[in-house]
Amino acid sequence: MNSRTPLPTDPAAPARRWLGASLAALAASLAAAGVAAAQNARVETMESGEIARLDAWSVAAIGRNGGALPVTLWNNSDAQRLAALFDALPARFQSPAALSLARRALASSGRAPRGDAADAARKRFEALGRIGLADDLATMAGGAVVNDPLVAQFAAQAELARGRAEEACRRARGRDGEEANAFTLRLRAYCAALDGETAAADLALEMARAARADDAWFRAVINAMAAPPARPPAARYDTSLNASVSLAASLPAGRNPLASSSSLALVTVSRSDRAAPGVRMQAAALAAQRGVVAPLEARRAILAAIAADPEARLPALAAAVRQAETARGDIETARAIAAILGPASDYGDFAAASRLFADDIAALQAAPDAASALAFARAAAAAGDLRLAARLVENAADAGVPPPLLAQLRAAIAVGAPQPQREQALIAQRRLENAPPGAAAARALSRDLAIMAALSYPLSDAAQAHLAQSPPQGGAAPSAEQTNALITAVEMQSVGEVAVASAMIAAPGVNRLDAATLTAIIQALRMAGLDDAAREIALEAMISGPPS
Repeated sequence: MNSRTPLPTDPAAPARRWLGASLAALAASLAAAGVAAAQNARVETMESGEIARLDAWSVAAIGRNGGALPVTLWNNSDAQRLAALFDALPARFQSPAALSLARRALASSGRAPRGDAADAARKRFEALGRIGLADDLATMAGGAVVNDPLVAQFAAQAELARGRAEEACRRARGRDGEEANAFTLRLRAYCAALDGETAAADLALEMARAARADDAWFRAVINAMAAPPARPPAARYDTSLNASVSLAASLPAGRNPLASSSSLALVTVSRSDRAAPGVRMQAAALAAQRGVVAPLEARRAILAAIAADPEARLPALAAAVRQAETARGDIETARAIAAILGPASDYGDFAAASRLFADDIAALQAAPDAASALAFARAAAAAGDLRLAARLVENAADAGVPPPLLAQLRAAIAVGAPQPQREQALIAQRRLENAPPGAAAARALSRDLAIMAALSYPLSDAAQAHLAQSPPQGGAAPSAEQTNALITAVEMQSVGEVAVASAMIAAPGVNRLDAATLTAIIQALRMAGLDDAAREIALEAMISGPPS
């Protein structure tokens, strides 16, 4: 990781001193509108209590070589404020860069924040599960002495998603001396049914009924595990527990079975050999799209599903995976991949497909046409292989892609890596000089120049004049609470809070943000010493395009 730029030394100064005009303008407009500060927002929290002997902050799932943030990431954070920030993280990220940043913050080890950090620790584990990072959550829970029922519950959900029912059951049985909640009682019933202990399963279900946590569907499925009925209920894949029970009972999938699936449930189904091949294929594709399973794992799940039902009619993505596995590098493979990348209008879908076919794109000998050549270069950048992306840009030039399109992509690729200042000025100037005519192109140019300025690229007088005459337009602004969370994070000089607040704001997709918010995030990350994350956000913004 690059050397870190220290945060400002005067936390009492106004936000504009650090974030510059863009975030200051946001803060001022919110204040003028009379919006309450984020710390006064009403945040719903779980019941409090101590996590005895749980070192919830020193455990980690990623190391320093894997992008972990510094151990000082929570040094200047208040535990109550941090709990609210974790709680505000969404379950789904349309931005791969934002997801990566959230994961780095949640799965890094550090010192505990100030104050009673028990609830914040729970929220940290809960956020990992809500996002669907099953392996990270299980690794961290397994590396600490967990003596808190809610943390144990989150860990059990993750173990179910990993297909490790025995470990999930061990966690449920370890809470025998405590009053169990609905999840734990149902998990105990499932564990007893797996062991063939019908009486114990019935007892757990009866306890759930007495606790007003009865579920007729769940009761029917537990009974079906012991004695399969003639007409079994339809499977539910909404949670990792319900998915695990459905798979164990071999329940038939209903119509659109994954419509309400959590990310942990998608991981559960994608990793199970018991899932119906079509459902497993779809779960693997969705899990890869959400970034909660690795591309190689998703491919293996899709191929295993194809092997389980060779005669099944394959969706386009699965057909392309099979084509790529059987004839890597040939022109038909190139056409199959291009057919997946081309219709992916949403950047999250495009980036997921780019990662899924990254090795195949690297092995291609040629592109079927100019549009495909440009898509392959863009896909390599989206997958993070900037060297390959630069090479494919030159291939796209040979294929007849118009120079203005190549200039824009070249600039994006350059922004994704550290550059000397002299080179930065040249990159910005080439972007300016090669912009195509038209109002839409002018807006895209302005957005790119604003991004470069946020990265401290020197802009020529002509570039600055263009920005003044045609300022970036379009895009969404964050909520008042989100804006104030980022301002507070910078004021408090909290590296971890800057990362989490930035990830929260960018989660719907950096291409959906207005330029002021986007540049504010980039500036905040750089001031926190997270230059690599700032470049990832900038790269994604430039290759995903401006908001429509």
